[in-house]
Parts: sequence; structure tokens; C-alpha cells
Amino acid sequence: MVVRMMVLLLIMAGTNLHAQEYFEKQYAGVWQRNLSYSKAVAEAMPEVNYDFRPAEGAMSFQEQWLHVADNISMLTSRITGDRKNFYRKDDATGFNKADVLAILDQANAHVLDLIRNASGSLLNEEIEFGGVSMTKENIFYLLRDHQAHHRAQCLVYLRMKGVSAPGYVGW
Repeated sequence: MVVRMMVLLLIMAGTNLHAQEYFEKQYAGVWQRNLSYSKAVAEAMPEVNYDFRPAEGAMSFQEQWLHVADNISMLTSRITGDRKNFYRKDDATGFNKADVLAILDQANAHVLDLIRNASGSLLNEEIEFGGVSMTKENIFYLLRDHQAHHRAQCLVYLRMKGVSAPGYVGW
């Protein structure tokens, strides 16, 4: 029985190390592909259609990307303790396409910097988020999931406006 418990503990410890090794060695590349794909989608829409919204109450194409930046601000504050704002919301109505792309670049670069500098102890810190206990590492995955969700909506917007969508970039 004791031998079985020791084997089980070793397997569990090795699994955690493998997950941490994945994050440290590969996640920066995963995020880089994520942000490149998002930028390609955001660039594909002509500026004249940045205010396009498919239905009343839906976010416009521009609002989708600003929401992604806002979410990065909020979620990374759960990792660092400091909230970094990438634009003033009062200025958003005057933004053009280049402004939105610059904000998106800055927000995504901030996440990439955090990924590259994250220590194992930071990644393993437990926090409460949305009524769930999770590690700070999970916040990085949530950042990617959230952006993928809104990027997918923007891909639909592109197609609704007859704009060719960039090819899929995954993993």
C-alpha cells in the first residue's frame, strides 16, 4: 500500500512539473500566435466598417477589440495586483482603426511580457476568481479563451461584410 501511494505521488508530481514546463517553454509561442491571429483579424476589416454591429445591442467590431483590451487589463490585474489601462474610455468614440490596433498590440504585448517573466511560484499562486479557486496560471489560459471567443465573433462580422477572413492559426 505504501509503495502504491509513493508511486501515485511521484506520478502526480511529475504531471505538475510537465504542465509547468509546458507553460515556461511553450506558452509564450502560443500567445504570440494568438496575438498575431487576432491582429490579422482586426486588420482585415476596412476602417469604414469598424463601427459595424450585426444587431442592436451587439458590440461593434471596434468594441469587440476594445473589450478584449479591457479584459486583458482586468485579468492581468489578478496576476500582478496592478491594473494597467491601455486607453481612456472617454476617448474611445474618437478612435480610428490604427488606434484600436495600437491598443490591441499594447495589451497583447503586456500579456506576452507577463508570460515570459512568470515564475513557477507566481503561476502556482492560488486566487479566487468568479467564485472559483484557481491558480494564476489559469488566468493566462482564460485570457486566451476570452480573446478567441471575441476573435471568432469578429470573424463572423468580417464574413457578414463580405471581407475575406485570414486563415486559421491554432495551437
